[in-house]
Amino acid sequence: MPDELLGEIENVLAQVPIDFGGGCSVRKAFVMAWLIRRFCLATTVDIGVYRGRSLFPQAIAHRLATGGVVYGVDPWSAEEAAESDNLALRDAIEHFVATTDFEGLFQEVTLKLKEYGLARHTRIVRSTSARAASRFVDDGVAFDLVHIDGNHDTSAVLRDVRLYLPLVRPGGFVVMDDVSWDSVRPAVREVACHARLLLHRVAPERGDDYAVFQKGGSWLSVAVLSRRLRRLAHP
Repeated sequence: MPDELLGEIENVLAQVPIDFGGGCSVRKAFVMAWLIRRFCLATTVDIGVYRGRSLFPQAIAHRLATGGVVYGVDPWSAEEAAESDNLALRDAIEHFVATTDFEGLFQEVTLKLKEYGLARHTRIVRSTSARAASRFVDDGVAFDLVHIDGNHDTSAVLRDVRLYLPLVRPGGFVVMDDVSWDSVRPAVREVACHARLLLHRVAPERGDDYAVFQKGGSWLSVAVLSRRLRRLAHP
């Protein structure tokens, strides 16, 4: 029987391009959305929205399954997008930052949320992740799932982990993007000190480079869930 959640994700992501600035495969999107549906995760956050390929699927899961909300955190700013740690991509990143219309991308995401009927289940926070975290703490907001895909310089990813991991509820999930990058690996190791690895998926030919962790949970439940996620990620 077709899965309505997967079908809607496929339909939406078919309209959102992947480019040098980033993307999210359909299967990675479905893994996050499936977790939201399976565990009724009411409050999630997407750090590094860009074109919305990881934001929209979370909002779809909330609309179909939880009635909850995903916070989309992104400054859509050339200054904040600049990175220097990845030497192999430094020139390409500089070109991308210099030629990208970040204001246009922000407007495009906002319009698509309305077009797809997802605005009710999304809260856009146009801010750096650090400033947003401070607001979340002040407002008493906690998360059931955090997707970290912002600036990939080591100091930036470590900062996101240290700010947002304490905001993840017990039993909640952390999804790390581009885990094979040298600049991201220190942050992945830090998450692994506080949460249990469920899925490590690096398949460049399929556009996958991410890991899923759970904060808490028994070893038995983690093993069972890990097997299920592997099947979802690569059916």
